[in-house]
Amino acid sequence: MDGVVILIPAYNPSQKLLKLVTELSRDFKKIIIVNDGSTNKSCEKIFLKLESMEICDVIGYASNKGKGGALKFGINYYLENYKNLYKGIVTVDADYQHLPSDIINVAIKLIGNQDSVILGVRDFNLKTVPFPNRFGNKTTSFLFKLLYGEMISDTQTGLRGIPNRYLNLSLEVSGDRFEYEMSMLIKLVKEKIMIIQVPITTIYYKKSESKFIKTLDPIIIYKVLFTEYIKFTLSSLLSSFVDLLVFTIFISAFVNLNNNIKIIMGTFFARAISGFINFNINKNIVFNSHERSDKILVKFYFYTFGTMTTSAICVMLLHNIFPNVLETLLKIIVDVTIYFIGYRIQKKYIFKT
Repeated sequence: MDGVVILIPAYNPSQKLLKLVTELSRDFKKIIIVNDGSTNKSCEKIFLKLESMEICDVIGYASNKGKGGALKFGINYYLENYKNLYKGIVTVDADYQHLPSDIINVAIKLIGNQDSVILGVRDFNLKTVPFPNRFGNKTTSFLFKLLYGEMISDTQTGLRGIPNRYLNLSLEVSGDRFEYEMSMLIKLVKEKIMIIQVPITTIYYKKSESKFIKTLDPIIIYKVLFTEYIKFTLSSLLSSFVDLLVFTIFISAFVNLNNNIKIIMGTFFARAISGFINFNINKNIVFNSHERSDKILVKFYFYTFGTMTTSAICVMLLHNIFPNVLETLLKIIVDVTIYFIGYRIQKKYIFKT
């Protein structure tokens, strides 16, 4: 396989790494192995053996940086030494969870699709997959689809083919532990880079060698997954506070107006002010849109007008049904419902991220 370099991050690896590299050496000409600050003394012989193999470049550092840190270290090394000689890299886990035949398939797909990133994806519908793994991965895939609009069947796969053109982008991705792989997927989707998913053999060992910390790493991964949504929520809460404040002041100031007219006018003035705040925060902080403001401002205010009208009508109808309920409380109920729908509308159709 002339066009691809294998990159393997390794922290306290077992003999399985030697077995994997030996088998890969039959098909690949260069393998980069990153010693991610391994502390187990038994690993020294493994790394010495790998160093003795002409096909291997064993690089590393003294202190553990995490899988993401190791991958970025290896990518940077590749760019400095091999970028002009190969078409890209295939990242592979060190615990032999990826069969050489699957690694070859991903490499072949990479060579033929230089505009795409290739993922080797496992089948979590198999009965052999432990329930916690099946449930966790399916949940994460569902949430990724919900938040970012693309179905990735295996968000945590370590088998990935990355062409040269996207390696600098990979270095820009935040995260040093397992969350790095999630951050990369989010970055790829936001940059509208095509992701090709290649089915691979699903392997789970009874005694896992994964360095995935079951209590800490899922929290970090889900924090990354929800980062944009958390920002959107905070932006919405701020603009909602302004919206409710202006609405309440207006309702209190014009007590003699017809009740329906008062609700409609109060909603309009409140949304005009809060909408301006919401637009600027969402564009520059939440979605980080690079579109010119004048191109999307009109769409945003059409959206704002639509939600404002919907809010006003719903609050008015509910108040007619429940006249003893405070208008502000009804507005909170209506606007919370609109909020959940609004995230997807703004992301997909307005800021287009």
